[in-house]
Amino acid sequence: MKSKIVSLLLFSLLCQRVKSLSPEEDLEIEEELKRLNKPANQDNSDGVWRHYDCVDFYKQPAFDHPLLKNHSFHFGRSWDQERLSARGINSATIKRLDCPTGTVPIRKTSKELIAAKMQAKVHAQHSGPNTVDVHGLHLAIVRTEFGPLKKYNGGGMFSSVEVPKASGTQYSAGQMKIENIPDFIQAGWMMGNSSCFNVQCPGFILMRSDHPVDAIFKAHSHRGGPVYTYNYFIYLDPTSGLWWLQLGEDSIVVGFRPKKIFSGPGFQDLATYLEWGGQTYSPPEVKSPPMGRGDFLTSDVKLTASCQDITTITEAHERVPPADTQAYSDREKYHWALDRGYLKGPLKHVMLFGGPGGATGWA
Repeated sequence: MKSKIVSLLLFSLLCQRVKSLSPEEDLEIEEELKRLNKPANQDNSDGVWRHYDCVDFYKQPAFDHPLLKNHSFHFGRSWDQERLSARGINSATIKRLDCPTGTVPIRKTSKELIAAKMQAKVHAQHSGPNTVDVHGLHLAIVRTEFGPLKKYNGGGMFSSVEVPKASGTQYSAGQMKIENIPDFIQAGWMMGNSSCFNVQCPGFILMRSDHPVDAIFKAHSHRGGPVYTYNYFIYLDPTSGLWWLQLGEDSIVVGFRPKKIFSGPGFQDLATYLEWGGQTYSPPEVKSPPMGRGDFLTSDVKLTASCQDITTITEAHERVPPADTQAYSDREKYHWALDRGYLKGPLKHVMLFGGPGGATGWA
C-alpha cells in the first residue's frame, strides 16, 4: 500500500467529508471545481503525478484572490540557500515533478475535497474546552510564551517524517505554527486520507515548477531504524511584505503569501507566537489516531518523533533558538510532548512528541 504522507503548507488544517449535500451545495461545489481546476499545460496522467496539473504560473488559484488581480509578481525567482551541514540523520526527499518553465504543479481538486472544506467551517463553529480550536483537534507541542510584546519575523524546524495510522477523515501531523491572532501560518507533514488546501489557500503563490507544496516523501522514519527529517522554514521579508516558505535540506524557496492577503490585523505586524510538534484530528465521537510513532514518553531522539533545530527569527532578523519555551499537551493521557531544550551538536533545540491516541472531542 502506497504511503499518503504529504508535505503541506497549511493555512487551515481541519478537513472533513460531508455525508450528504443539498442540491444547492452540490452546485456550489461544481462551480468551485471549475474555478480551482485550472487548464493544464502538460498531461500528467501517469504514476504519482496523475493527481497534479502543470498550470500556467499566472493561472494558479492564488491569483483568483481579488487583492492579487493586479499583481506584479513574476515567475522564476528562486534563491537556494547553502546546503546545511550533515547532522547525522538522513534528509527526507520528495518525488519531484518536471513541469515546463513558466508553469507550477497544482494538485487536482475533487468534489470530496471541496465538500471537506465546507464541512470544516461547520466544525470550526463548535469549539470546546477539550481542544484548542475545534472538537476532535489535539495538540502535543512546545511553544513560545504568549504575549503581544513578543515579535518574530519567522521560524523553522527539521521535523522527523513519520507514518502514524489514520483512517477515514482522521489525520495525524507534525507541524510548526506561526501566529499573531487571528492570523497564522502552519507548515509540516500530514498522514491521512483527507488532505487540505495548501496552494488553494487564498493568496499562496507557488514559485517552483518542480516542487509542489503537497509533495510525497520517498522515505520515512522507523523506530529502531533510520530517521528521516525535512526542513520547514517560514520568514517575513520586511521590504516586500511577503511571508516566504522554504522547504527541504537545501532550503528551496517554494513560494510566498503577501501579508496584505491575511484577513485579520495580526500579520500586518510581526508574529507574536510560535509552536512546534504534533497534531491530530478525528471526528469528535471517534477516538483520535496515534501521534508521531504512537509511543509512550521517551527522551531518545532516534526512538520517537521529533522537531530538531527549532528556531525563531527575531525582529533584527537573527536566527536563534527559542527562549522560555514550554511543553503542552491538551490530553496528556493520549498524546505527550517533551522539551529537551538545547542539545550540544547539530540537533540544537529539540522537542519530542508522540502518544497512542484514543482521545475524543467530548471527554
